Amino acid sequence: MINVRDPKLTHEWKGIAFILMSAFGFSTLGIFGKLIYAEGLNITSTLALRFLGASFILWIWLWLRQEWRVSKRDAFSAISLGMLGYAGQAAFLFSALKYTSAGIATLLLYSYPAIVTLLAWLIEGERPTLNRSIALASALVGCLLIADLTGPDRSLTGILLGLASGLWYSFYLLLSARLVNTLNPIVSSAYISLGAAVSFVGAATAQSTFILPSNLTAVMITMALVIVSTIVPVLSLLAGIQILGISQASILSTVEPLITVLLGMVLLKEKFSTIQAVGGFLILNSVIILRFQRSEYKHQ
Repeated sequence: MINVRDPKLTHEWKGIAFILMSAFGFSTLGIFGKLIYAEGLNITSTLALRFLGASFILWIWLWLRQEWRVSKRDAFSAISLGMLGYAGQAAFLFSALKYTSAGIATLLLYSYPAIVTLLAWLIEGERPTLNRSIALASALVGCLLIADLTGPDRSLTGILLGLASGLWYSFYLLLSARLVNTLNPIVSSAYISLGAAVSFVGAATAQSTFILPSNLTAVMITMALVIVSTIVPVLSLLAGIQILGISQASILSTVEPLITVLLGMVLLKEKFSTIQAVGGFLILNSVIILRFQRSEYKHQ
């Protein structure tokens, strides 16, 4: 009989709660992205505000804990990753939201574990195991099925942008594993968020497209993007990893795209064709297989 008062078991459930909280937070990115567009904000302004807010909060956290000091090389690497890698992934994802549903855009982003495996094979000669080969095939077929142009979500542009976000994120993960793998995750998140903020503020300023929320609803959604979709899930993920370890935390995090799909259907009335639903299942299947094989720490 399971003793529900067992301190070890209670501690494990706390870790599970942290990871599920993180998964829920990250899953709201696409939803709030759709909602903020409806309030008149553009892509560069939305992402500039998101990363400015996130980096501000993270830097206050680091300053209070006196953990912000890193070598010049690590600082340059992390900021560069934010400016080029993470900013690129976010730009592709939020561009996809202009053309396709939050659920489909997020599912296509989650092709990245399979893409990382493929790139590791092509670039580093790391031959995939049988399970990884099955996952690659599952992800490829899933992406083809999601691109069902006879379904309710017919935008080829949105599909391509969603895939581009997964591809860009894969390169980002491979580079970050080499460049900032030794940094504390919160420290690297702060520097990377700062780099992404610089990219989007610079782009919006250069294009004269930087705008601020013009009503209370837009302000609230922007704050939700910063806190609910970024700060809370990042800190919850790290807390969960400390309790459960990265492998179990990574596996539990696979519920993220599923939550996005469900939230999109309930809150945004998004629809999927049967073929697209099967494609989404195949992508999730590939993610689960690869997460059992190898865990990748991520920033969203």
